[in-house]
Amino acid sequence: MLGSLLVFVGPVSWGQAASGQQALYGTRVKYQAGQKIEFPDFTVEYVGERRTSLPVYPRGFLYYDFKVRTANIERVVSWSSGTGDIGPVEFEIGSKRFLLELRRSDKLGKLNNDELVISPASAGQATQSGDD
Repeated sequence: MLGSLLVFVGPVSWGQAASGQQALYGTRVKYQAGQKIEFPDFTVEYVGERRTSLPVYPRGFLYYDFKVRTANIERVVSWSSGTGDIGPVEFEIGSKRFLLELRRSDKLGKLNNDELVISPASAGQATQSGDD
């Protein structure tokens, strides 16, 4: 009877990404608050959104904040559509540059509200810096 006992050890996902999911550059990845997503060079965790107002634009801007970590570096990367120009935000970690995209990817098109794309940045790409 014990010979037919099957044991499974590992993360189980029931329709949602497991915490610590592995992700590849240039692909759609679902995110949610508190979930760690492991890319080959770093880990990303969505920490939430915040609205910031300026005297010249009292309506404010909505920012989406992500913690990006390596073994010895941690930084916050913030993405916003600003006044409507939806584009990638560039960040650097571990001497490498990357692009974070929400809402729309230059290569993959429209993204769902819970999807992101992170890709290595090419030299000469025009982006905004998202490091706070």
